[in-house]
Amino acid sequence: MPSYDYNAQQFHIASRGNISTDLLPGIFPADRANWDREPHFLGWPAHLQRLHATITEASDRLIAGLEATLDEPESSAQELMGLTGMNRLGRDLVAHVHGHHAFEDHNVLPGFLSRFPQLSTAIDLLENDHQVLDQALDHAEEVFSILQGQKTSKSQIGKAQQQAKLLDKILNRHTYDEEDILIPAVLHAYG
Repeated sequence: MPSYDYNAQQFHIASRGNISTDLLPGIFPADRANWDREPHFLGWPAHLQRLHATITEASDRLIAGLEATLDEPESSAQELMGLTGMNRLGRDLVAHVHGHHAFEDHNVLPGFLSRFPQLSTAIDLLENDHQVLDQALDHAEEVFSILQGQKTSKSQIGKAQQQAKLLDKILNRHTYDEEDILIPAVLHAYG
């Protein structure tokens, strides 16, 4: 079992900076600038980055849409939520990320652990991230579902915006680190 305290600032998703070989022994060095030059990058690694980019773009659209709605008068909040589809986008984002990370938990991460046992600490970190992320997703789902009602208020939209920003921060940190752990391993294995 990995010997580190996930709740320590340098490991927890809410407070850590970039991961490194010093922080997580056993990971392969991440050289993002040269990934696209690797012949095997165009397979699964590029697919993973496209999936993560789609999640990031949806998260950015959600935050921008909620911010734009907050700039409008209270009387237009209900109508704008319906016209912009921000409540639907929020719920779709939550469902997509839940599905993506459930697939990783049941298929991708166990496969990597089997193929690269030296990544056990890094995989454990990603699994802990998923637990924190699942809690944030569950809370976001509750907040976004309230926006469907006929009495949507700017206060509720403000709460959704804050939750969307928190979710965005977690998603960006996690997906970036996940790529830095998994993609170099794939490129090393096939390089």
